[in-house]
Amino acid sequence: MKKYILIFMLLIPVSAYGWEFFMDKCIASWIGYPLDSLMKSWGYPDDEKNIAGKKLYIWESSETSINRDAGFSIISTDKKGNETVFSTGGEIQVEYCKKIIEVDENDIVINGQWKGNACPNFYFAGKKLVNPQNDAWAKKKSNKNW
Repeated sequence: MKKYILIFMLLIPVSAYGWEFFMDKCIASWIGYPLDSLMKSWGYPDDEKNIAGKKLYIWESSETSINRDAGFSIISTDKKGNETVFSTGGEIQVEYCKKIIEVDENDIVINGQWKGNACPNFYFAGKKLVNPQNDAWAKKKSNKNW
């Protein structure tokens, strides 16, 4: 049992790091490529901004849900056996992913960043975010000698 607990404890930081590693690598796969190529893959951005001389494109996605299990209920029974249920609480959960891409004056991707708790955290979930012309995972797979 101790062996399994130790393995689980070791995997927690790896999985958290993996999330960040994947999204960083996704965005890095587009650096040096035209914005048009990125937009063919990701679709049109949700917003465009010029901040401090930097041209930024923003893609955002979010989903809000209510977790009613986070609340509680009180069941009251009177002398006649009639039940009354009082429910309260709940928790609002917001999941989002925001990707910001910076381009130069020729609309070539030069930088990017992301934030959120619902960004893809492994290759198969977020494959559509990776540049198909610069896919480091596909390159590794094709370089293997079987």
